[in-house]
Amino acid sequence: MNIKLPTKKGQPNNNPEVDFNQLVVVGANGSGKTRFGTEIERKYSNKTHRVSAQKSLSMPYEVSPKSKEKAEYEFYYGHWYDNNSDLSIRQKFNNRWGSKPDTFLLNDYEKLMVLLHTEEYEASLAFKENGGNKPNTKLDRIQKIWETVLPHRKLKKRAGIIETYPIGQVENIYNASEMSDGERVMFYLIGEVVCAPQNSLVIIDEPEMHIHRSLVKSLFDLIEIERPDCSFIYLTHDIDFAFTRQNALKIWAKSYEGNNIWDYEILQDESPIPEQLYLEVLGSRKPIIFLEGESSSIDYELYEQVFSEFTVKPLGSCEKVIQTVKSFNEQNTFHHLSSFGIIDRDRRPYNDLIKLNSKTSGFWMLQKLKIFYLKKIL
Repeated sequence: MNIKLPTKKGQPNNNPEVDFNQLVVVGANGSGKTRFGTEIERKYSNKTHRVSAQKSLSMPYEVSPKSKEKAEYEFYYGHWYDNNSDLSIRQKFNNRWGSKPDTFLLNDYEKLMVLLHTEEYEASLAFKENGGNKPNTKLDRIQKIWETVLPHRKLKKRAGIIETYPIGQVENIYNASEMSDGERVMFYLIGEVVCAPQNSLVIIDEPEMHIHRSLVKSLFDLIEIERPDCSFIYLTHDIDFAFTRQNALKIWAKSYEGNNIWDYEILQDESPIPEQLYLEVLGSRKPIIFLEGESSSIDYELYEQVFSEFTVKPLGSCEKVIQTVKSFNEQNTFHHLSSFGIIDRDRRPYNDLIKLNSKTSGFWMLQKLKIFYLKKIL
């Protein structure tokens, strides 16, 4: 999908244009990610279906079907009026979002369930009257994904009711409204995407909420496969989630400047710095020290205590530290963060230290600090 992004700081009359299937906006809490998604929905309201981070996970015990037109309209726009001409966009703002799209608690689980059971009922009637192939309803599609992600659980559909039980223990069946937060939010997110209109731009705020990290990647992989006609925007502060969307365009949200202006950067594929590392250090907002070794090493624990005002990141080999600091400092105009490196001297001649420092700033200074602090602590 091709869209224009919200206004970027320093470019008031030149909104960046991007083409994507998946886009991840990652940034610290308070960096304006939700407002960023709301602004995109405002610009592309007719084709956007947004799921808020602030949402009720209260799943109804049972629901009754209604006309499909009303069920769809209430799900998309929040309320049904007998005369709906030219009111849909205004209704979404007023009813679905309570006139506060950035902060309103989205409460549409019941509307989702009504739509699902309405579609199930109508598909069953059509099959009964007309025959043909057995329908693959939206509830069927949700059930398939949900049970794939949670292979130890099963869902059972009844008229207006969803039930669940541990696999092989049907005698322990219970109403799905009593499922755990994680199980209910997965059903909800799958349902929201399955029920989104054709060719939608789907925006999901904090998609990882309540979901175990081991399940996140497979869940959203299956969701995206289920809706190849849709494009997805994820708003997150979770670096691990951002990294699961490996083929997504990534945007680093720095801050909301007010007046519908954001300070953000589009992360470029040609960057020599690994994407996961880039996202981790950008999210910290502190100057960075890269060092040799692993996160389990004594060096790492020591430097975390000594340099508490820095983000300390072990990278393994000294060659990797040298290359990363060099690359990071060359891109200083992009991220505005200072970076340094600590490497073992390893019998390096003095001339090597001078040469290294001329290529990658920070090593010589921190090498001396390292010796000073080690002496002080020991």
